Amino acid sequence: MSLVSSSARDRLSSALFRVARWRRQQRLMAGDPLALEPYIEPHNPELGFVHLYVAGNTGETARWLGSPIYAGEAAKQDPIDLCHLAIDRFHAFLETGDAAARQEFLAMSRRLLKRGHMAELAGRRCFVVPQFSHIEGYAAHATPWLSASAQGWVGAVLVRAFQLTGESAFVEAARAAMQPFLIEVEHGGVRDRERDGRVFYEQFALPGQTRHVLSGFLSALLGIWDVVRATGDADARRAFEDGVAGLDDHVLASFDNGHVSLYAQGPNTRVTPSCVFYTWVHVRQLASLARITRQQRLFTWAERWRAYTQGAEHRALTAFECLSFRARSLPRYLGWTKDDELPRRTNALESASRPYAAS
Repeated sequence: MSLVSSSARDRLSSALFRVARWRRQQRLMAGDPLALEPYIEPHNPELGFVHLYVAGNTGETARWLGSPIYAGEAAKQDPIDLCHLAIDRFHAFLETGDAAARQEFLAMSRRLLKRGHMAELAGRRCFVVPQFSHIEGYAAHATPWLSASAQGWVGAVLVRAFQLTGESAFVEAARAAMQPFLIEVEHGGVRDRERDGRVFYEQFALPGQTRHVLSGFLSALLGIWDVVRATGDADARRAFEDGVAGLDDHVLASFDNGHVSLYAQGPNTRVTPSCVFYTWVHVRQLASLARITRQQRLFTWAERWRAYTQGAEHRALTAFECLSFRARSLPRYLGWTKDDELPRRTNALESASRPYAAS
């Protein structure tokens, strides 16, 4: 008979994972977030390294996602994890010409095709890769649901597979994966509006509960751009241009509290402080978009936020805010309270033409 309950073991495992994740983040932040590789050409129609590539880091993603400490997260089968693994193998192939890495990349790309399927949403034919997990901190919600970040990554992976193989299934799915960016969240897509009406692509596209996660929005834009330059698809280009237009100085300023960028915010208020690591991620993403769009203002924001990750005073204030936020969340983390319950409702994604089945 076990002396430790399964819930206690789960909480211990979760705590160990959070510590390991924090240590990994510290290692990644040792690099300058603006120091992108000079041979990455974000306008070349022949896709190469992904925008956030770090030279000499190939294999780190695979080791992290395959580590025992990540097993609990891996069980959630987040399609973004599969995309990250695929890109890791694609980078290995580019760097070394390793045929095995190329085959691993293509095998993972085909797994993505099987994980998703075509569905009609708001009159559009979409390739969707659904999520089935419940999001911590959100009220009970219907499944499946879509993630803008996942849809963007799926497009970026599949157009690379198309360029390697010429197989039409890859490019057709990649184009169709862009359609949810043109469909509002309440109709099953990932397109929403921030509080002043600007377009925002949602990391967690949950009707009635959208929180504007900045890193998810920026990640989605980078994936959309890869589909644009690989295919010239008009709908993908519209999605990219709408998203960049929504990412204006007013919106970026709303994510800036003077010493850190916010991770997310609700429809009416700022809600979630960002740890230093996510500000570091925001800097890399904005720097990549600045190269793509040739908009100096985006690079200016990246430089401003990089200073937040380096200044001792900024880091101290950020650490205090994050610890305070975690302290307020501790009762839920320990299982003393539960996420608010909402009446379960069928969402537009769930009632699409072809039922989902978790793989």
